Amino acid sequence: MIIIDITPAATAFGLIAIAELGDKTQLSVLALSAMYDRKKVFAGAVAAFALVTGLGVLVGKALFMLADPEVIRMLAGLLFLVFGVWILLSRPNSDRNDKAIGNPLFSTFSMIALAEMGDKTQLTAITLSARFDSPYFVFLGAFLALAAISLMGVLAGKKLNESVPISKIRFGAGALFILSGIAFLAGI
Repeated sequence: MIIIDITPAATAFGLIAIAELGDKTQLSVLALSAMYDRKKVFAGAVAAFALVTGLGVLVGKALFMLADPEVIRMLAGLLFLVFGVWILLSRPNSDRNDKAIGNPLFSTFSMIALAEMGDKTQLTAITLSARFDSPYFVFLGAFLALAAISLMGVLAGKKLNESVPISKIRFGAGALFILSGIAFLAGI
């Protein structure tokens, strides 16, 4: 009888779900899914998490030797600022199509991949992968946690869309992204 120890996956899931709950990334997914195609937003978020978490658990510390965390942080901050201004200045379309931000899948993927590179969840995945010497199970637990938290954000965004006028959602989302960009640039 083969016994598989799922401790690395369960630990990664628990720690990362708690760390990401209410985090800037979940709030970003919530705001984006309130305005744009939720399937594309979710797919972009999940793809970004797969990339960043995969890099973290497989490449680990070498990742930070290749990419300066300060440069990544600055790029993420600038992307959030640009995205926030873009949302505030773009005119909402009456049919709620996705022309305001181009492709929501790509926009979400880019923003979340940059925001999560070197973030606490990626560092947690790196640490757990080294601790348990089990990168695949750590990846599985971390990825499932991030996907679940993103799904919660998408569902909350849908409810928000149903109860709050789009003009208020756009203003709140634009302000959220600008404040997040400032926080990134300030190193907060």
